[in-house]
Amino acid sequence: MSLSDIFRFGRKRVRPVGQQLEKGLDTERTRRRNLALKIGIFVILVLLTVAAFPREDVFEYSVDVGDTWSKETLVADLAFSIRKDKSTYEQELETVRRDTPPYFRTATNARAAMTAHRDTVASQLSRIFKAYEAYQFNRLRGRMSEALDDSTRYHNLRRSSRLKLTPDQWRVLLNSYAETVPELGASRRQMSSARRVDELVLQYVWEVGAQMLELGVLDVPVDSIDTDIIIVRDRQLDNDTEIDLQNVYGLNEAHVTARQQFMRDYRDSPQLVPLADAFFRAIFEPSLQLDRDATLKAWSDAQRRISPTEGVVEAGSVIVRKGDVVTAETKRILTSFEQARKLRSGEQILWRQLAGQFLVIFGAYLFFFLYLYLLRRPLFDNNAMVLLMALLFAVFVGLFAFAVRAPFVGMYAVPVAIMSVLLTVMFDSRVGLFATFTLALIGALLAQYNFEFFYATLFAGSLAVHSVRDIKNRAQFFVSAGIVFAGYAFILFGTFLLQGITTTRLLDDLLDVALNSFFIVMAYPLLWVFERAFDLSTDLTFLELSDTNRPLLKELSLKAPGTFNHSLQVANLAEAAADTIGANALMTRVGALYHDVGKMQKPEYFVENQRPGENPHDQLKPRMSALIIASHVKEGIEIAREYNLPQAVVDFIPMHHGTSLIEFFYRRAIEQTGGEENDIQQSEFRYPGPKPTSKETGILMLADSVEAASRALANPTHKRLETLIDSLIKSRIEDGQLEHTDLTFTELNVIKDTFLSMLLGMYHVRVKYPDQEKLEEEADQEEAADASPDEVAPAEDLFGAESVRRTVGAPRTNGGPSES
Repeated sequence: MSLSDIFRFGRKRVRPVGQQLEKGLDTERTRRRNLALKIGIFVILVLLTVAAFPREDVFEYSVDVGDTWSKETLVADLAFSIRKDKSTYEQELETVRRDTPPYFRTATNARAAMTAHRDTVASQLSRIFKAYEAYQFNRLRGRMSEALDDSTRYHNLRRSSRLKLTPDQWRVLLNSYAETVPELGASRRQMSSARRVDELVLQYVWEVGAQMLELGVLDVPVDSIDTDIIIVRDRQLDNDTEIDLQNVYGLNEAHVTARQQFMRDYRDSPQLVPLADAFFRAIFEPSLQLDRDATLKAWSDAQRRISPTEGVVEAGSVIVRKGDVVTAETKRILTSFEQARKLRSGEQILWRQLAGQFLVIFGAYLFFFLYLYLLRRPLFDNNAMVLLMALLFAVFVGLFAFAVRAPFVGMYAVPVAIMSVLLTVMFDSRVGLFATFTLALIGALLAQYNFEFFYATLFAGSLAVHSVRDIKNRAQFFVSAGIVFAGYAFILFGTFLLQGITTTRLLDDLLDVALNSFFIVMAYPLLWVFERAFDLSTDLTFLELSDTNRPLLKELSLKAPGTFNHSLQVANLAEAAADTIGANALMTRVGALYHDVGKMQKPEYFVENQRPGENPHDQLKPRMSALIIASHVKEGIEIAREYNLPQAVVDFIPMHHGTSLIEFFYRRAIEQTGGEENDIQQSEFRYPGPKPTSKETGILMLADSVEAASRALANPTHKRLETLIDSLIKSRIEDGQLEHTDLTFTELNVIKDTFLSMLLGMYHVRVKYPDQEKLEEEADQEEAADASPDEVAPAEDLFGAESVRRTVGAPRTNGGPSES
């Protein structure tokens, strides 16, 4: 066998011709598009993982203080400077920043700006007072409409003013203004000649501000400056002057000092103090403005003079010997050595690292996806499932990237076992194991080929996979968390004894592992999210759906009790058969419970729900009866989707009949046409399909037929049941219904034995007395010899009971066919 045969590359495909040409081209385009999508996902995943590698010092992340140097003695091959500890260097930089005085520039127009602000406030007050005056005149004269307009204009002017006052403060100003206006003053006799309060306070506040400007006022609070001096830069004179911080006001101090002066000068009129304070805030302008660019430049120049290194290691010096314990100083020298080698090699070593990282990560992912391609092809062909697994890998790679950079968390805190559990529950243990191996390998590569991490993660993840292989309830997630912790602890303690790592390091790793294990309980809600987002069906989903108290099954038991009982019996048969051949027994049982929900629409047309003597098919033509019987498949699919059943369960509804023949009505139609089969089209009497495509759906088809036909036996003996089962399975094989199920003849024989054993228990068949079985066989042979060729036709599952009665010689009963 060639390599192309093994990997399925280069195999020639039959070229479509004729009517199949267009279909073949569409299939080929779809295949190429899907392959391109998977390649894109693969490449993006590899690139994201390469980006997760730390780009700083290797030893910064691969060596911890307290580790034993297990490699060969490291000797410096070049002279290099020792870099300062990161925290020490940053502290020195911060100290320099605090000790460098800030720069300020003089605002030469500060007095002029304050004067302009004073004039603006005076002008705004004049317009406000005029609007107020107009409002009062119109109100007193009864012109309410004009008064309303003036009132609106007055309040709008107040809101847009630079002066921000409370209503009580405005009232003081308005009363003072009213005393100067005829007909508004309290006496209404003559206009007052005294100056208004606003004019007096505004002029007084301007004079206080002008005095402060003579000393200098900063535009920032004093407590925001760490130095005792500041540097004032005069651009007109082009010089810098150092000024003691105590000789100038800060912006906050200026306001406090001004308020204190207002309180002294207005001690007889305390109501004017807050008014003066508001005027001061409206017009004051600082005289010294922070020059941020000059200050930042001064800080930067001072910090550049701080050396990031201290001390030198000469070429040929021993950096660390094999067996030495790595101290903080040793680690600092190691990272300095790594940095020096990078600077000497320049970009060449970076490209070499990137290329090497790409190749090793490519190989790690290729290991997993090649397994899917060769051994799990249905999963590989499903783009949604490939995307789901790629997203999981990307999330954990992101967690790895965070862990290798964060000083407060270790790699063991990344809950790799969650992915092991999720993939095992969603798919199976083999996918979970391969994914665990791949993710452990990627984590070890990101941690600079850390074999300890790889071994511990693989061991604990494998235990997690085995702990949820046959998950039956939510409590198993807690059990799995304990097993994962025990697995990690087992390997870490062995490493502790073998390599002699410090107890502190061991305890830190165990703490990370405890956090890791705790997060496994999050697998259950994550599983719920993935099931809904990607239409997945897991054993937990099937366990929930197998509850007969669910609304849909309760409704089935009420509307079609006979069908419900039939479904329970079929579920028992199918589950036992699936279990014996290693198929998914739980999924098969759930599919059996829901396979006939479509019969709820017309339950009276199916014999298991009919009363003796009542059969509506007696009034219908065979084609109409067949149409009604076949419709329960389509109606069942609609009901299943209405109740949001997973697609894996919905598939059982059409596949449990496949494209089999509704034989009872087909034969009745032949009888009505005088026995001419050529006059009747079989396609009108067949189910729409599709045929079963899995072992589970194939088992359900057989169990459904066997259970329905066995109920029609008048005397279900061992021999009659065995003959019945053989004939039913043989008829399905000859009709081609099982050709897509991958069921082998060996498995079919096991299924036959299981059905027979289950039916013998259901019908309580007793042990035979001597010669009794021989007499029954002779009687069966005589009855079969009397039967016509048509009467020994293979039993049909929908109306197979009638055929079975004739085949095994049971007496016919009134009431029509038995449907499964």
